[in-house]
Amino acid sequence: MDNAMLVLGNDGPMATTHLVKTGLSSPNSRPTGPTVKGLTDFMASFFPIRPRDVPFSYHTPRAEWFNHETTPVTHVVLSVTPTAGIYNAINKRGQNTAVAFLHRPWNLERHRVRRGCTVLSSHVGFDEVLTVGWNTELASRLGVEVAQSACLQGYKGDPGRRIGLVGPVDSSAHDLAERIKSQFSNVEATFGVDQEQIQPIKVVAIMNAFHPEEVDRVLATAHEHGWIDELSTGSEILYLTGAVREPGLIASQEKGFKVVCVGHQSCEEWGIACLANRIRSEWPSLDVVEIYEDEPPPPPKEPKRKKTDVAVTAEGSEKGPLPLSKQAKSETSSKGESIGGDSIGGDSIDALIESTAGVLDTSVAAQDTDEGGVKI
Repeated sequence: MDNAMLVLGNDGPMATTHLVKTGLSSPNSRPTGPTVKGLTDFMASFFPIRPRDVPFSYHTPRAEWFNHETTPVTHVVLSVTPTAGIYNAINKRGQNTAVAFLHRPWNLERHRVRRGCTVLSSHVGFDEVLTVGWNTELASRLGVEVAQSACLQGYKGDPGRRIGLVGPVDSSAHDLAERIKSQFSNVEATFGVDQEQIQPIKVVAIMNAFHPEEVDRVLATAHEHGWIDELSTGSEILYLTGAVREPGLIASQEKGFKVVCVGHQSCEEWGIACLANRIRSEWPSLDVVEIYEDEPPPPPKEPKRKKTDVAVTAEGSEKGPLPLSKQAKSETSSKGESIGGDSIGGDSIDALIESTAGVLDTSVAAQDTDEGGVKI
């Protein structure tokens, strides 16, 4: 039987929590399961290889005793991002060969990772198959006929990237919205779903992008497959995606779509939970931990240093007073000797200094404003 423990943050019940789930039969059981290579190969099989994705083996152990093919995995830790809970979980005392999985790994502090720990990662591939996109398991849970569904491909210069699943369903907007709420930890917003009226839905689009182009593609796909009668209206289509995007929302409302946006992080957490459950199904006795925490905000950027009083010399520099040798040369020049081929007297050199200072002050002021002339 699975054990579960809810761990609260240091700030009390209102703090962010993370859920620790284990597949061990009892607290005293020693974890048994795959080797690091066996688990790595199993997890890699879920994700397509895409250009510009992060390396799947994001961090490899530095311990001399570590062997990728023979070292057994003591426990698995999964999270969207590296948080305090991740470091606590992978650095358990007495458990040296954890495998961690991160969806967005960029802020990983490698020096905080125990020497026997492997960190795996997938960003583009994970978005494609385990969030809102070509997610056949989610579609099946929502009642979509997956075997008849169409795949929308091509995004951000990658023609092979699957960004959506469009398939037939027999339901109402209200019932589908309720099923979606049961799947996700949060629903950011719904549009066009009337709680009081029965609104038949014939098509569900699970989409990883939300722009006018994707809205048009969904409508055209539904019409081509005969799931809707008219190309001009999408009143029987429900569009499921992550974050609200205004251009896509406007386009979908013009077509009459019903729209459910679950939020960016919510759909990523769905993928983490799904991946954890698949690992548990493969190795029921393996300790599998899920971390759900908000990533700490990045440190604030230092304000721009403003150029203040600039010391301008006779040579037009900003480096402060001239050395004595150059001061002497300047004094000689002020008596009427040639500078740049022209004879300039003492009064003229004073005028030149004053004029140069004005130009530099104007330049400095221009650097401290944006194109609209607003002070930064």
